[in-house]
Amino acid sequence: MFFSSDIFNYKYIPILAISPAEMLALEELPEKDKDLILPAFPLKGWVGSNKLNNTIERIKKSIGDRKWIAFIDESFLSDNKEFLLTGHYPKREVFNELSHLLMPNDGFNNWYVFVASHASTIPTILWGSSDNIYSQVIKLSSLNRGIALKINTKTNINEIKIAFKAIQENSITDVLFILDLDQISSDILSQALQIQNQISLFNDAITPGFFCISASSFPSSFSGYHKGENSIYERILFNRIRSNLPSINFLYSDRGSARADKIKGGGGIPSPRIDYPLANDWRFIRKEYSDSGRPYKGEKEELYTCIAQELMREEFWSPGLRLWGTQLIELTSKKDKYAINSPAKATAARINIHLHTQLHYDDSGSIIDTDDDWSD
Repeated sequence: MFFSSDIFNYKYIPILAISPAEMLALEELPEKDKDLILPAFPLKGWVGSNKLNNTIERIKKSIGDRKWIAFIDESFLSDNKEFLLTGHYPKREVFNELSHLLMPNDGFNNWYVFVASHASTIPTILWGSSDNIYSQVIKLSSLNRGIALKINTKTNINEIKIAFKAIQENSITDVLFILDLDQISSDILSQALQIQNQISLFNDAITPGFFCISASSFPSSFSGYHKGENSIYERILFNRIRSNLPSINFLYSDRGSARADKIKGGGGIPSPRIDYPLANDWRFIRKEYSDSGRPYKGEKEELYTCIAQELMREEFWSPGLRLWGTQLIELTSKKDKYAINSPAKATAARINIHLHTQLHYDDSGSIIDTDDDWSD
């Protein structure tokens, strides 16, 4: 998979949540872009659906039969309110299905069977059982799709060593390594050398392989600001480390401009805001309601229209960028019925533009054809 030059042409590996905004943003990308993106999805229930298969179908709706990296969103289980209060999951089959996949016995055999039955999936190693890591690596690699090792600060170091041992002793070369830094800020740049040294050690252990450094620095609050910009620190970090380690195979990864730690509901009515992703930063324009607690009828739509009109007058606006997300902003400026009228729709537009922009980051500012080929 990762080292089959005739089929591997991916340029970007975003980790995307199974959420309406992120799935819609991906679905609305040009088909040419989807051919170059290898998304990683943390599996959980699709909105309020009962079965995991609905999640798989939503992924397929977004990318067709293209490849994708599968892992399990364990926080979907561990952070469930009903489970935390009672010790039992809600009566939705998807909770039991995911728990079943996480069972470690026989080398995480349930996970192996699940992955084997879905031909488009590239598996990640599941952590949580030192006794079953080695055999899990062997089983998953036998599918000949490549395997991914997603590691963060919570991953048990002994389990990592066992996985590396299995890779070395069985001469497994088709490996993708994802160093997941979760939510970050500008402080991460002071840790660049430490992260770089860590990657060098990992590369020595599993050469050859592809490496990703994945994170999100998208801010949690815009309160008090009318307009501004926020640096994309995950891109800055990646560029710095990639330039210092030119012999290592790097692929860019991030959270698609969504936060790694999702913000819970509450806190009042959010003020209308539209974001515009550029290569190295996100620009935004935001407007306050006249009464934040009780917007008058039609005020939300008026503010989104004003924001879109103002944004399109900015010097950074690119009228030649014909994407679903940019066209949605244009429709909003015209008060169209399909305009942005909610934070979720604004988020989907931002993610759609961000995915395209980061995919083509290294294309030297050339004009990218976003029109799909027509066929009868």
